Amino acid sequence: MARRKRLDRHSTGVRRGGRRSRRGGALFPAAVLATALLLLIPVLAGRGRTVPDGEAQARVQAALPQGLDPARRSLVEAACSLVGRVDYFWGGKSEALGWDSRWGLTALVTAEGGQDTGKRLPFGLDCSGYVSWAAVNAVGDPAAGAAIGSGARGQWRRCRPVDAAEARPGDLAFFPDLSHVGIVAGREADGTLLVLHCSRTLGGVVLSPDGVSLGFTRFGAPDFYLIYGSVLP
Repeated sequence: MARRKRLDRHSTGVRRGGRRSRRGGALFPAAVLATALLLLIPVLAGRGRTVPDGEAQARVQAALPQGLDPARRSLVEAACSLVGRVDYFWGGKSEALGWDSRWGLTALVTAEGGQDTGKRLPFGLDCSGYVSWAAVNAVGDPAAGAAIGSGARGQWRRCRPVDAAEARPGDLAFFPDLSHVGIVAGREADGTLLVLHCSRTLGGVVLSPDGVSLGFTRFGAPDFYLIYGSVLP
């Protein structure tokens, strides 16, 4: 009996050891899987939520109706010119006519209240800064940034609310809590709204194919057009 007990104890030790080995061996594939998921998250986040950068210009041009006010067309085209070219930067603003030489250069995020505050990142635009830059470049006037408003909430205050069904290219699109703003770029054949916006989650300036499903549910016609309507650069 004593010999059998010793064998049982030995056998148990082998089985426990085997279990420990199997658990330890499972750590490697689990770590690989976790790393792969981290790499895939940005890709999966953007899939179906953005139009490929190389297709954005053509999609927007196809969605712009004939007879659109020239200032509206110019604003959409200016905004579309930055798709895939400018990063999101919390607090990023620009009144540059054309390309801003600071874009892409590493800068400290000094604006308070953002997830990136205090970090050093490639300089770019935030969502409302993108809208302001597009307005400035639509009419070739740095003062146009003030006309369209500063910050998403400020830009909403300078809009006349419109229903999604009435939204036209050049109108502004907002998240319901006014935490994000973009520009209506047009309406596709199935009625969905294309929205241009500068998104932290999606990596910068993008064209989203269905703005409403992404969260843009408030729309406004900017007072900006009362000042600059039918004005070209």
